Amino acid sequence: MNVCFRNVWYPDYENKTLVRGTFYVDGQRITFKEPEHIDAMFADTLVTPGFFNGHSHVAMSLFRGIGDDVDLDRWLNEYIWPLEARLNDDYVYWSSMLACMELVRSGATTFLDMYFWEKATLEAAEKVGIRPIFTPGIIERPGWEKALQRTEELKDLGALVGVGPHALYTVSMNILPDVVKFAKENDFFIHMHLMETASEEAYIHNVLGEEYLHRLEDIGLFEVPVVFAHGVHFSEKDLSFLGTKNVVVAHCPQSNMKLSSGLFRWDLARDSGVPVAIGTDGAASNNNLDYIEEMRTAVLLARGVSGKPDVLSPMDVLEAATSVPARRLGLELGEIRDGYLADLVVWDVEDLCMVPADDPQDWISHVVYSAGAQAVSDVFVQGRWVVRNKSFVGVNPSEVVEEVSKRRRAIRKEDLIR
Repeated sequence: MNVCFRNVWYPDYENKTLVRGTFYVDGQRITFKEPEHIDAMFADTLVTPGFFNGHSHVAMSLFRGIGDDVDLDRWLNEYIWPLEARLNDDYVYWSSMLACMELVRSGATTFLDMYFWEKATLEAAEKVGIRPIFTPGIIERPGWEKALQRTEELKDLGALVGVGPHALYTVSMNILPDVVKFAKENDFFIHMHLMETASEEAYIHNVLGEEYLHRLEDIGLFEVPVVFAHGVHFSEKDLSFLGTKNVVVAHCPQSNMKLSSGLFRWDLARDSGVPVAIGTDGAASNNNLDYIEEMRTAVLLARGVSGKPDVLSPMDVLEAATSVPARRLGLELGEIRDGYLADLVVWDVEDLCMVPADDPQDWISHVVYSAGAQAVSDVFVQGRWVVRNKSFVGVNPSEVVEEVSKRRRAIRKEDLIR
């Protein structure tokens, strides 16, 4: 499909402003050269890159609302892990359908995922039209090597992949060097939970010492790009060290606050030179996947904990939500640039939450501070039109709601659908 975006406003991250111009989607990519024919046109509105969800477990949407008022340790051990033992491809497919639709509706076009049953999630993502990046979860138990095999199989299917050692409390130094070796040999990045809770911090310091990052450096972990999810309990010394590495921290503010895990200091990370992306985590601990809401929570939290109203500009936040993780992973997306993949969000600038605007420059402030998913008009993923005039393309929301609800009832009663 070829689409013209004529005289639209879009972000210029280098100059920290909106610029006005005309560009096109020619097949899957952005171009500033007019194609031979045009199938659709947008004019005189705001267009941004699609959002990049930097950390997620999309198949966990089936568990939304379970174990709401407990900390992470109890939530995992008493609620989530027992339920996960009952999952299968069917449950994961429908749960992933729900999650992918929720993400796309709020302008997310890519999600970085760590979970299991990835082929079912891939099928759902392809149906909805969103781009998944898989890091099959590695937990140290007999047969853990199968996660590496799944990573290779997903790559052969054409999916973007990395390596997903779950955390230092589930993957010890007995196997982590082998995991890192696999990543280095295959030129994969690493995606890992780190310093999410105070109890995890105590465990890591007890087992590996306060110089634990140097232990990770010794096994070569920082020789590939790394995404650390959460990082709530990074010390300033940790952040100074990470600022010299090819690392991005995926900040998940709503999940961290809901599980009482703590408050991430984006201001300290920025001052140390550590890039920050934004993630929703899973709907089981958030409890929604509204990326716009997550973005707003992130900037408000940064202001609240730092005491600095200018700690991040709206353009800084938008860049973190789009190009920062893509750039760290070497992907040509997240910016409106010639030759980049056409992941685009067209905004309804006349929606109630987007007005008034004295100047089009106000629209970025509105996207970050006041917009909701209802202001997302159209979404393109790699040139594919996946949300059109606020409606999903090729997906029936009523069917998804019915099928997910049926499986939620079954899994809670242990009357499983096979």
